[in-house]
Amino acid sequence: MTLDNSRSGSLAGITSEYAELTLPALLEVEDDNTLLNYACADTGVLLWPHLRTVFYRMALADFLYGAPLTGGSTTAIPRSRIVAYFIRAIWHNALSHARGRSAAEVCLISSSVGHQIHDGRVFNRLSDYFAMQCAVRAITIEEHFEWQWQNQRHNNRIFLHAPLQVANAIGSRLALRSRHQSIASELITFVSERAEKLLGWRPGPKREAALIDLAMRKLAGMPQQMRSYDKILKKINPKVILILGASYGPASTLIMAARMRGIVTAEFQHGAIAPGHDAYNFSPNICKSKEYRFSLPEYFLSYGTWWNSTINAPINMVAIGNPHREQHLLRSASGMQCRRAVLLLSDGIDFNLYLQLAREIAPPLATRGLRVMIRPHPIERSSIKIKYGQHIDASVELDFQDDLYASLRNSYAVVSELSTGLFEAAGIAHKLFVWDTPKARFCFPTLPFEGFTSADTLIQLLTQDGAGELSAAQVDAFWAAGWQDNYRNFLEKHAGITMSTEIDHV
Repeated sequence: MTLDNSRSGSLAGITSEYAELTLPALLEVEDDNTLLNYACADTGVLLWPHLRTVFYRMALADFLYGAPLTGGSTTAIPRSRIVAYFIRAIWHNALSHARGRSAAEVCLISSSVGHQIHDGRVFNRLSDYFAMQCAVRAITIEEHFEWQWQNQRHNNRIFLHAPLQVANAIGSRLALRSRHQSIASELITFVSERAEKLLGWRPGPKREAALIDLAMRKLAGMPQQMRSYDKILKKINPKVILILGASYGPASTLIMAARMRGIVTAEFQHGAIAPGHDAYNFSPNICKSKEYRFSLPEYFLSYGTWWNSTINAPINMVAIGNPHREQHLLRSASGMQCRRAVLLLSDGIDFNLYLQLAREIAPPLATRGLRVMIRPHPIERSSIKIKYGQHIDASVELDFQDDLYASLRNSYAVVSELSTGLFEAAGIAHKLFVWDTPKARFCFPTLPFEGFTSADTLIQLLTQDGAGELSAAQVDAFWAAGWQDNYRNFLEKHAGITMSTEIDHV
């Protein structure tokens, strides 16, 4: 059974207050210690962390988006590509192990969604900066994105996660028993009834059945998942593990396996975090729970000091900086671009909304010498390119450049609702504007940039002196400088790793 996030839930009792929903109100659903009773009897791994983001995004899909929040690629993948990738991944991992590429002091868990081509070879903008600072003392376990196989890499110390994930998925299905279904059903019924009581909403029969199916498979697979992660951590023997998206929940089994081995656990920031981000904010009882905190990373390596106060997760915040942004700005410091583009950053959920805005603002901006471009979100890029090609029409272009910063350097203004790219444009593009929508206000009750509510207002702001501009102090708060020194200090202070030699600057 697949998780269907379509609007099939019940909205009984929801009134006009519905549009004013806040994340703290939503998090009341989990503010009950009963949730902590649902755990794997063999491992002690809590079940709720594996489900909460899926559950909450079903609610947000109904409350705010009117569309499923799947978070995955929208591109149809041929089965032959999946099979070919899986076979090659098994062979790759076996060869890497045979060549002695297993042991490392630093282990990173990343995703190939960050792949870009640099000098003819693949570079992962999310994790390779961190990995290559430690050279042969780091190893990366990488998850696939759209099952694309890559040969030539800058970082060759890579294990592929897919074989282990598939083995764990098969093991969970084989281990399924009626007790798993009973526990899963009880938990989903409990949170659905709390949501109905507190919010006047519940997922509805179809989605609750899908949640039960997910929960029972997660629960059944936890013992094998714990054993497999413990085995690989024993083989690698790292002092620290840096996990992409560790706070989302599905990584909680890996985090607990690492913590039980005394390995320092951390998450490196990969996108915007905010007061309204469901993965990084928790209810008071969850924040106080020792058991729940044990399923979260100990440290969060943030982009800068501004981000450290935007969430309430019980995690130690350490401002590191954004390696990809910093390195790109160093490489492109010379030379000015002709900045005539107004760049709209799609959110990967409702491309048509951005297309409508682009078509409304393009004609009047063209008379001012400005051109309008839409940059699709990575998860929708392939499907948008297939549908439209390089241009929507004569007035609206599409931006498919691999490197966001190349696009930002050509941009007079950048516009979006919630995209991390809006923050990344700070200090690069001349003007920044956030689309003031219920979605944006849910995420940031106080907007971090100048807002607009209509196409006419945006057109006026784009031609108004001083509108949408940031001070140097604001930019510095978003982005800590000197990421290499900050990262090295973190490894030395918190993981006991000496960083005096073997520095492979990227």
